[in-house]
Amino acid sequence: MKIFNKVVGNKGEIMAQNYLKSLGYKIIATNFSCKMGEIDIIAQDKKTLVFVEVKTKTSSQLGFPREMVNLHKQNKIRQVAQFYMLKNKLTNCDCRCDVVEILEDRVAHLKGCF
Repeated sequence: MKIFNKVVGNKGEIMAQNYLKSLGYKIIATNFSCKMGEIDIIAQDKKTLVFVEVKTKTSSQLGFPREMVNLHKQNKIRQVAQFYMLKNKLTNCDCRCDVVEILEDRVAHLKGCF
């Protein structure tokens, strides 16, 4: 089951990257990690730095992928985003956190959702 989840997750991240690129986003980094956690995609949307969490599921039977981004996960992403910005000396730029939800083969993009 773990291998299946990894394959599904990787497919979802590639779909999310392609989707964001089709909207004109520039992908800066994927799977950025530090000891605090990981961010799936860091992208640029015009002048805004975007930290993207990708959640992929093959069925909504047990809920939607976006529901997996709970408050704990949101706080982790914020911490890693702050670390990324400090590390790269990005102290005066606009940023936001998005979720890209992949359900089966459909993509939903929740901009600035936390």
